[in-house]
Amino acid sequence: MSNIEVNYQLKQNNQFFIGMLFMIFGTVCFASKSIFIKWAYSYGATPEATLFFRQIIATPLFCIILFSYRSRLPEKPTKKGVIKAGIAGLLVFLISPLLDFIGLHYVSAIVERMLVMSYPIFVLIFSFFSKKEKVTIQDVITIIVVSIGIFLSIGGWNLHALNANFFGAFLILLSSAVYGLYLVLSGQLVHKIGNIRMNVYGMSLASMVMVLFLFIRNGLGYQTKLFSFQPSVYVLFSIIAVLTTVVPFLFMLEGIKRIGAVRGSLISMMGPIITIIFGALFLGERLTIIQWIGCFIVLGMLTFVEAKKIRLKMKS
Repeated sequence: MSNIEVNYQLKQNNQFFIGMLFMIFGTVCFASKSIFIKWAYSYGATPEATLFFRQIIATPLFCIILFSYRSRLPEKPTKKGVIKAGIAGLLVFLISPLLDFIGLHYVSAIVERMLVMSYPIFVLIFSFFSKKEKVTIQDVITIIVVSIGIFLSIGGWNLHALNANFFGAFLILLSSAVYGLYLVLSGQLVHKIGNIRMNVYGMSLASMVMVLFLFIRNGLGYQTKLFSFQPSVYVLFSIIAVLTTVVPFLFMLEGIKRIGAVRGSLISMMGPIITIIFGALFLGERLTIIQWIGCFIVLGMLTFVEAKKIRLKMKS
């Protein structure tokens, strides 16, 4: 083997190693989102304020990323495409996270992560009704098993735990459903416009609508506290916007560029496990045995399904 070939192989190995590190770091950052939100809540932050500052801080940073990557992006979309991307962004950057942030007030970060993971179930359901895609026996079994896991994870037949978690779990599942709807509606749009532009257009419109929402809300007498928190809360808001929103997007983007989307998907599947570990270590969250069983049923079933999809992609 010539020196040129050896150097090329070393360069390829280095790029792969760097890509792996980028994906792992991005996954860890994203998995910590619920932990920092819970900390913000413990200092008196509200879901509306948390989402507002996440959007206000993250939006200009996504614009900087767009400017930095402008030469590598696909052709600029039409006005119609921009409008569609913005509307789709309302689902994924406003409605879904708002429901999730409110629901997180009532359930643990561990349970929240398991419920958020259920979005593939809603993708199956929406795809069946909108695209008439065939539902297989495996899909039906997956839906049933995950539903049982969700029931157990929020308390099962323990009525006290079930009552305590029910409202929050309902909102988070609704958030997961909205995210699933976004994936179904925006599938082709993402390929045409690209993830970076989708994020910028969606986050920008979501930020404007969020400001309008808070203005109307205050006008109706529901005052939203925004600028009277202690300084540590604003530090947490910044961490939520930068470290758990923008940073994971950028690092995963660079990681996937180096190791490919399929391998990147495999690494990102570590996310729920990381959230479970962080929830136990940093929040001291403790679940009942029934809830743990439910969480691992959801985690195990959806991991199996996603891993099977990834294996098929690797073979094709």
